[in-house]
Amino acid sequence: MDAKTVANYMIYIMGDAFDDLTNMKINKLLYYAQGHYLNKFGKPLFDDRIEAWDHGPVVPAVYHAYKEYGDRPIKDYDLDAVSQISPEAEEILYGVARKYGNYTASALRNKTHAVGSPWDQVYCSNVPGIEIPLSVIRDFFSTAGDLNQETKQFKEDDFIGYRDKDGILVLPKEWDDEEI
Repeated sequence: MDAKTVANYMIYIMGDAFDDLTNMKINKLLYYAQGHYLNKFGKPLFDDRIEAWDHGPVVPAVYHAYKEYGDRPIKDYDLDAVSQISPEAEEILYGVARKYGNYTASALRNKTHAVGSPWDQVYCSNVPGIEIPLSVIRDFFSTAGDLNQETKQFKEDDFIGYRDKDGILVLPKEWDDEEI
């Protein structure tokens, strides 16, 4: 599958909910999707190369396809291409949208610039077009964890009160603002 098809699907699932789905953000989301897909399935999600550009990982084919938008949000997608996404790819893309979608393009760029990241390992200023090898991306994402991993938002210590014999949280009487 090509990266433009994957980008198209990201726009399809995120375009209405996010008003900042720019070319830069789509490229960063594709990088994360590729990394998580490589980690989970051991093969690439898309065939296009990812390069280390000044502003982070970029899929040149996708960048050029959407460069006319500049820094404006991309809303247009090809509905016919949506059906080309496999259930495995869909699972990863929804996970990436949930995990990274609320970050701005600048925040995603900064995350991809972290010391030791695949971009950091290969980037060389004034040398355009350096490919980030899939093996480097896969190794980096091998410690990223599952996109759909459930994590508790709160610890038991965060609550005031106690659990009764049925496990129901009971607040102290002074916290109960309703008289029965």
